[in-house]
Amino acid sequence: MQYIILLAVTALLAWMNFDKPKVSKPFFLVYCLFIGLFVGFGDMLGGFDRYVYAEAFEAQAWSVHLGKGLFNPDFLLLFKTEPVYGLLNSLVGYFTPNRYIFILFISLLIYTLLPLSLYKHTKYPFFSLLIFLGLMFFFSFTYLRQVLACGLCWMAIPYAVDRKFWRFAAFVVIATLIHNSAAYFILLYFLPQKKHAPSKILLVMSLLFLLGFSGVTKALFIAAGGVTENAKISHYSVTAEHGFRIEYVIESVLFLFILLKNYAKVETDRRSLVLLNVYLMFCGVLLFFSRSSDGGRIAWYCSLGVMIMISEFCSHRSSIALRSFVTLLSVVLYLRIFFAWGILLRPYKSFLSDGNRKGDFIYKEYEYNHNYDRDKLYNLSYPKNK
Repeated sequence: MQYIILLAVTALLAWMNFDKPKVSKPFFLVYCLFIGLFVGFGDMLGGFDRYVYAEAFEAQAWSVHLGKGLFNPDFLLLFKTEPVYGLLNSLVGYFTPNRYIFILFISLLIYTLLPLSLYKHTKYPFFSLLIFLGLMFFFSFTYLRQVLACGLCWMAIPYAVDRKFWRFAAFVVIATLIHNSAAYFILLYFLPQKKHAPSKILLVMSLLFLLGFSGVTKALFIAAGGVTENAKISHYSVTAEHGFRIEYVIESVLFLFILLKNYAKVETDRRSLVLLNVYLMFCGVLLFFSRSSDGGRIAWYCSLGVMIMISEFCSHRSSIALRSFVTLLSVVLYLRIFFAWGILLRPYKSFLSDGNRKGDFIYKEYEYNHNYDRDKLYNLSYPKNK
């Protein structure tokens, strides 16, 4: 029920925000932080990744507490190619080894970066937030690192607009050192800032689809994994070897259709052209990774372009039909994950209550510390004696 209330309230605020002065920044920020609290207080919801992050955090926290040094062997083993994420682990671990406090901290960080970017780029941040709920909300429960890296890439976009390369690159590098897959976002800076002809857009998208369908993404993952010495990226090549993700193609084609149908509404100022490129990158990445079950996550870095530009399209008085369609689409995307993930999300339970959820098979397989069963905050502070 909590998830449905969140969706309904956000949709209501999204529609109320049109034809009115822009909502105040503090109100929007507080609303997003409330969502961050909802996500962060969740008791290991979303899948096994939370357990993986939690166990790594606790190992690093105790290494720091026991005086092994910041860049100790455990740090190098756990965070070798993503040290900024490791530093965040160490920062929280300096104060507490409790996994729930760490997850709450990362969740609030994500839902601080998100509203700052949305509010900066659009007059209709609640409608952009509604699209976010459909595209990415549930993934913020489990893919903490990657969604955090997305937030940092989004903070880089204004510097692409202002042509301040080193500031843009700094955000992308920091994001990459949290999740290596963010590295490709640097390409945004070098894309021509122009309103391309629709025929050229369709040609490039077709070529990206053909390249992806040919299987070249497998070789790309292998090469990227070798260069970064990141076994996770190399493993993505396995998921790029078999199958075909028709949902990526449908999503890309649908968003391309919305863009080209409203192409006359795209302004030619530098900000609009950069966001247009981000939007096109989102569609292109989905098509390029149409044979990879993991590759579609890479498109998340460019989802801000979709959230912002579609909100702008829907702001026109003649766009009631489009606004209704996008609202319905966001609701469908949201409910698709809500029902598909089942026990991974519902019933909702916060770590403020002890015990665990009945039927949670992820808990049964991945719980590594059953002390949390009796008291979620049993290790809120370190014992006085090391």
